Amino acid sequence: MKPARHSQTLRSPALAYGGATSDATPGITRNEELYCEAVALRSLATRHGTPLYVYSAAMIRARLKAFARAFRGVPHTLCYSVKANSTLGILRLVAGEGAGFDVVSGGELQRVLRVNRKAAGKVVFSGVGKTAAEMELALRSGIMLFNIESASELNLLAATAARLKKQAAIAIRVNPDVSAKTHPYISTGLHQHKFGVPILEAQTLYERAAKQPTLKVEGVSVHIGSQITDVGSFQESMERVADLVRTLREQGHDIRYIDAGGGLGISYEGAQGSFEKQIGAYARAVTAPLRGLRLHLLLEPGRSIVGPSGVLLTRVLYRKTNNRKRFLIVDAAMNDLLRPSLYGAYHEIVPVVRGSREIEITDVVGPICETGDFFARDRKLSLTSEGDLLAILDVGAYGSVLGSNYNTRGRAAEVLVDGAKVRVIRKRESVEDQMRLEAR
Repeated sequence: MKPARHSQTLRSPALAYGGATSDATPGITRNEELYCEAVALRSLATRHGTPLYVYSAAMIRARLKAFARAFRGVPHTLCYSVKANSTLGILRLVAGEGAGFDVVSGGELQRVLRVNRKAAGKVVFSGVGKTAAEMELALRSGIMLFNIESASELNLLAATAARLKKQAAIAIRVNPDVSAKTHPYISTGLHQHKFGVPILEAQTLYERAAKQPTLKVEGVSVHIGSQITDVGSFQESMERVADLVRTLREQGHDIRYIDAGGGLGISYEGAQGSFEKQIGAYARAVTAPLRGLRLHLLLEPGRSIVGPSGVLLTRVLYRKTNNRKRFLIVDAAMNDLLRPSLYGAYHEIVPVVRGSREIEITDVVGPICETGDFFARDRKLSLTSEGDLLAILDVGAYGSVLGSNYNTRGRAAEVLVDGAKVRVIRKRESVEDQMRLEAR
């Protein structure tokens, strides 16, 4: 089957109104119907039900390749941030493109190992609260690098490695006191945040680590936050890290890696700019301060790889009016997509089949018994009827991975579209699935 010929592309190049005739819905013209690659989203909702997460494989591959091109002149390893989207089908796709992984828990590491045990050699273990059991799993698996967040963690890793008669390669995550200019919940690079070690204290910790025979000092790590669109923040933090690397080398430490972290943001509203230009500017900001240092760069993108690849399909259950306030009550809820409730995050919402040109101002809300269960407030949308399908855009990152069973709701199914092929990568969760581990 040939790729779809799209008549109008939306924010994501993988989404467009119009597509392959053989997949069109009877009675609906191609330019009215929303497609992901060569597949009509309406057909996916009919086949798999709603709420339903849909991901574009082509877009994920394209973004991974864009990173490779942008950093081709620099020795580097891209370690996809598993916390952005940890569904095994997504991890398998990422691994197939040759990427490594950044994990923040033993559970995430086990997901990576389930996809490909050999991938452990390109795994960076981050996070502020690693347990001894998690450290043991990582050491036995042979991961590439531990990012150390505190003196206590350093001591525990040294003891765990000694017990297993292994040596752990480490970088210390430094806190550069640089503002990420992002939402305070996802900013991590200032002194008031729980992450990292102040740069001035890091030298003492490196000296202590060098005296431990079970630890091997190999790098410096930094991560200042998430959803960052000002690349100047990345450059400022890397300038401070580069100065630290020079100092550490003068003190005799063999620093081979700089872990630049992740955090590159995406646009959630307005025109979708060129990712090639964005990633190019990011690459220049990160690499400029490192010239002449002969380092291997570790990158930990998550959101920027998978965010725009995903949509959440949801069906309108009811229209409701309270005085002059209008509501669309849909079958997806905050347990499916938490970002609007948690951060007040904006996600564009579009009809799966374009109908009325009349515009209304309405709230799009879920069925959960919380006022905070909403996807949009006072949003201008095409006039929508009960039973219509809506697509919530840019949910590939921090969407399904933040799902819960609140109100005993099952997690949504997830499908991966690859051209005209569709694969279920997570089955819809039933009430029986939820109760299986509980005692009566």
